[in-house]
Formats: sequence, C-alpha cells, structure tokens
Amino acid sequence: MTPRQEMTATRCQVKTEVQELMSEPVTLEMVPVGGRVKLEVEYLYSADSKLVAAKLSCHVSRGTFPYISWLWNKSSRPSETHAGSHTDPVLYHGALDDRRRTLFLTKLGPEESGYYLCRARDSYNDSGAWVESAAVLVGVTEVFLNTIEVVTIVFCCFFFLMLAVGAGCVYKMFDHKHAHSQVATTNSDVFPLSAQTSHAGRKQDDTLSKN
Repeated sequence: MTPRQEMTATRCQVKTEVQELMSEPVTLEMVPVGGRVKLEVEYLYSADSKLVAAKLSCHVSRGTFPYISWLWNKSSRPSETHAGSHTDPVLYHGALDDRRRTLFLTKLGPEESGYYLCRARDSYNDSGAWVESAAVLVGVTEVFLNTIEVVTIVFCCFFFLMLAVGAGCVYKMFDHKHAHSQVATTNSDVFPLSAQTSHAGRKQDDTLSKN
C-alpha cells in the first residue's frame, strides 16, 4: 500500500463445491498520521476508594498505521540521534495495551508523578515526524494524599454531626408529644372534679331557695 493511494474493488470471496460468494467492494486508503493527538487520563479506584492505577489513552485523529510512543517529562525524551528508537522511557512505570494506545500506570506516588505525553508517527516510516499531544500532569503527591485524608475525615465528622443533630431533633419531637399527651390527660382528670363541684353548688343553692 502507498500513502494516499486508494485501492478500490477490494473484496473477499468464499468458494465451495456448489457456489461462490463474494463480498461487497470496500475502498481502502492508507492515511498518514497527522491531525491532532489527544491524551486523556482516568484514575481507577478500588472498592474502598483507594487509588490503584491511572489509565492514559492516546487518541490520534488521523492515521491508518500509527505507532504510539509514550514520554514521561520532557527531560526524558530520547535524543535526536535515537528518534527512531521504539524504546519508551515510561515502560517501567506501567503496561501497554490496545496496540500501545493505552498506558496503565499501576504505581502512582511522588516519584512517579510528572508530565506524561504520547506521540504518534507512521509505523512504516522510522524517520517520519512525530505528532505529539499536550503534556498532562499525572500522579499524586504527598500533599494530594494528605488532602484526600483530610477531606475524608471532615466528611465523616460532618456525617456523624448530622446524625447527632437528627437524633436530637427526633428526641425533642417525641418528648414534646409525650409532654403534650400528659397535659391532655391531666386536664381530662381535672374536668370531672370541677363539674362535680359545680353540680354540688347548684344543689345547695336549690335547697336554700326552698327554705
């Protein structure tokens, strides 16, 4: 194949003793690597919210057969005399997947933190120009870890404080209902006595009026 040369009527066929089948034609074109290279970072956590790895994905907007190379900090870039080397300065930091398009960093600490970038060129041309992504800061520092711990502690304290306030409100609500119930019971007990006193007073008045 030649770059930018279209090869039309590319087909595959299946032939048996009784029939021959052929696919629809597919137009093939080998596009050189170019356009924009974008690096995306995703942090992966365990079930207990512990940072375990970082997933770096390199997206090349154009190119049929790109070769992906990963760099850790600009100072780690190979010299111009080794520009054709397929050695990555960051391989000892993680594992590659998806034809080198994805880099998993399984160790993230202050020593591994830094600016990562990916670059691409045509895999069939070792002297071709690289197309690079923007450098992205990846990893964690001790300050970041301490910040996570502080945020977790503050959140837990706030959660327990809200539980205590809620329990206090519920207790006051039931205590108020209980006090109200006792007042109502006391009033109901007092009312018959006053009614009897009033009845006795009326009876005494009637007796005096008869006399």
